[in-house]
Formats: sequence, C-alpha cells, structure tokens
Amino acid sequence: MINIINKNLPKLLLLVTSLSLLACGKSEIDSSDYFPLKPGKVWVYEVDTEMKDPEIHPTITLSTDRKINFDGETTWVRRSADGVEYYIRKDESGIYRVASRLDNQEQALLDPARRYIFKNPIQIGTSWEALTVPYLIRHPNAFPYHLKNSHKAIMTYRIEALNQEVEVPYGKFTDCIHVQGKATIKIFTDPVYGFNDVPLISNEYYCKGIGLVKFDREETVPGSTTTGLGVGNSMTGGKLTYYLTGVK
Repeated sequence: MINIINKNLPKLLLLVTSLSLLACGKSEIDSSDYFPLKPGKVWVYEVDTEMKDPEIHPTITLSTDRKINFDGETTWVRRSADGVEYYIRKDESGIYRVASRLDNQEQALLDPARRYIFKNPIQIGTSWEALTVPYLIRHPNAFPYHLKNSHKAIMTYRIEALNQEVEVPYGKFTDCIHVQGKATIKIFTDPVYGFNDVPLISNEYYCKGIGLVKFDREETVPGSTTTGLGVGNSMTGGKLTYYLTGVK
C-alpha cells in the first residue's frame, strides 16, 4: 500500500508503493521499476511538518533487507530503521503486504487479508482499499492523546496520474506515478463543533528506477490548527511530508 511517527509511518509509506503486471494480459507499465525490491537498497527521507510533537522524528530510513521463502512463497522483507519489518509479495494482481514483525517478536504476524500497496493494471483510475487509522489527530489533554488505537477507517487509494514531474532534495524526476488515498472518520472534535467527519488524505509519488520519493499525509480537524497544539479540549490535526534525501 508509512506509529506513523516513527513506527507507523513506515506502514503508511509501505502501504502506498507500486508494481504492475495486469488484470488481463501484460500491463504496459512494469511497476517493479517504480518500487525496487533489490535486497540491500536503502531510502532515507526527511520530514517537514508544523506539528509540535516529540514523537515526530526528523528522518526515516527504509530498506529492502532480504528476499526469503515465507510460508512457501517468495517474499521480500522491507524494514524500517526503528525495527519494524513488512513482508511483501508480488504477482499478476499487484504488490501487497502479507505479514509484519517487530524486532521483539520471534515470528511475523500474518495479515488477515492481502494489504495491497499497488494493484494492477497501472493506469489512471485503478483503485483499491486498505485499512488505516488517524495518525496525526491529537487530543492534547487526554491519555493516550492519539487515536490510532481506537479509530479505524477504510482508505480508498487511486492512481491519479502518470508521467508526473517531482522534485525533492535527492533530485528532479519526470517519470513518476501519483497515488492518492482518501478516508474519513467521525470523531467528537470539541464542544463547539461536536461530531465531525474528519478527512484523512495521503499523496504518494513513485518514480521510475527510484521508488517512493515523496509522501504526505493530512488530517484536518474543523476549527483546529496544524501545529498539533490544541486549545482547551479541542482535537487537533496536522500535516507532514516526507522527502527523499538519499538512496544507498
């Protein structure tokens, strides 16, 4: 399909990747070019946000750690530097996650169903769904102050554009795929606004030969700021963006 802040964001970054083969025949675009799985490859990102949250780290590092036989099938293990592993497969239907593991777990935990990162064919309009949670919404005066363990939503991902030009600190790229994810959750934001549908929106850009170069996530709470600092009992939202700064 990347805690977003630090442990869960890689999930979000992984839940929005690319591969193509097709739905009925060979796809014109081979998305494996847009999501390299070669073991040993490392991607480093820097974060840009106005949120004043100590859990937000200034960088995040992801890598393809190894290729293994998992549960009888070829699987690539993607890893975040903070110790979370994601088990990825690809076939004619697309690329998807099948399990995950923390460093303190002996065995990977199987996902209940395939969690698609990219679904074929790679063309404008192709869409799929995946479970998500609100990673950036905060309740400053409550504990826990985040909602990621109490609220869930189905996010619909859609290929919005091909051949996009994207510039990040690592360079300028012209052959990129733009994927957007949209979901909403209903929460009690504060005594004034009451219950509201809060949008959760992500944008991911995958470039040929590189992989994910840019990712942003926005969760806008009515009446709040984007700094992560609430007023009184108000819920707060926010936005963060990850830019690719290096590939090893």
